Amino acid sequence: MSGNGARPIGRLLLTPSDSAAVRALASRVVTDLRDDPPAARLRQIAVMSQDLPVALRRALVDLRLSGDSGLVVSGLPIIDADLGSSPPVTAQPVRNEELARADAMLLLFASFLGYPVSQAGVDEGRLVRDVSPLPGNETTQRGSGSSVELMWHNEDAYHPLRPDWICLLCLRNPDRTATSFARIADVPLDESTRSLLFQPLFHIEPDSSNVASETANAAPAVAVLSGDARHPFVRLDPAFMTCGPEHGPAGDALRAVIKAVDGSLQDVSLASGEIMIIDNLRSVHGRRPFTARYDGSDRWLRVVHVAADLRRSEGLRTGDHGRAVLADAGLTQG
Repeated sequence: MSGNGARPIGRLLLTPSDSAAVRALASRVVTDLRDDPPAARLRQIAVMSQDLPVALRRALVDLRLSGDSGLVVSGLPIIDADLGSSPPVTAQPVRNEELARADAMLLLFASFLGYPVSQAGVDEGRLVRDVSPLPGNETTQRGSGSSVELMWHNEDAYHPLRPDWICLLCLRNPDRTATSFARIADVPLDESTRSLLFQPLFHIEPDSSNVASETANAAPAVAVLSGDARHPFVRLDPAFMTCGPEHGPAGDALRAVIKAVDGSLQDVSLASGEIMIIDNLRSVHGRRPFTARYDGSDRWLRVVHVAADLRRSEGLRTGDHGRAVLADAGLTQG
C-alpha cells in the first residue's frame, strides 16, 4: 500500500459458507456445461451467475453502480497442489479439474458484472488467459514480463471498444508481487491540465501483445479524460502514447498527469484465491518487478476482460464464442 493518502481499494472477504457455495457453483459449471458449445456455455454461465451468494452479488452490484473503480474479493477456494505447474514450464497448462474450476469462478464473476470478452489478436482470442512470466520477455512492457516494472495503464487503451472491467484471479504469487493501482478520481490535477486532457490531442498505439493490431487502421487522436468532468473516464497507456509536436501544452499536460498518477499509486499484493476487479475506464493498473524462477512455481494469474454492453461491438467480434473483439482501431465508437 502506498503512503500517499489514496483511498485503499475495496475488499470483501467471503465467509466459509459463501466460499463453499462459489466452489460448488463453479463445479456445476465444469460438470454440467463441459460439452456445451462455447457460445451456449457463456449464455448458461450468465444465468448461473445469478446463483452467486447474495453478499457477493451485492458487492459486485455496488462496484458496478458506484464507479468505485476496484474491488478485491478474498477467500475463494483454490487447491494449489491440484493446479499443476505455472506456465510456461509446459507449452500449455495442463487442463485439470482445479484449473477448470478456477476459470469457472472467474467467468461467473465476469458474467455477473457484464459480458466476458477478449481481443481477437491476443492469445488467439481466448477468453481466459494466463498472466505469467515468459523467458525472453523479462524486460518488455507486456504481461509476460517480470524484471522491469509493467507501467500502469488502461487495458487496450488505444481501442474504442476497450473493456469496462478487468478480472484478475490469483492462482499463485509466492513473492507477493504487487499489482499497482490508482483511481483517476484520486489523482490531483489543476484545471488547466484537466481542460487539455479532455481534448482529443493524444495518440495511443497498441502494445505488441496484440498481433492483429499490425494491420489495424492508425489510431485517431483521443482525449485522456472524457465523460462527467466530476467523475471522468480515463484513457492512458504512457508507454505507448505520444502527442503531436503542434500541441506543446498537450505534452505538458500528459507529463503532468503521468507524474500525478505516479504519486497516487497503491500496491495491491494478491494471494491465491483472490480476485481483483479493476474498473478499466476509471482506474489504471500495472505490476511491480520481480525475479522469475521458471521452475513451475512462478506468479500465475488468470484474467478475463468484461464489457458492460455487447451491442457496441455488434458485428465487430469473432471467435467460436463470438466474444473476440477485432483489432481495427479505426472504429468510430468513442
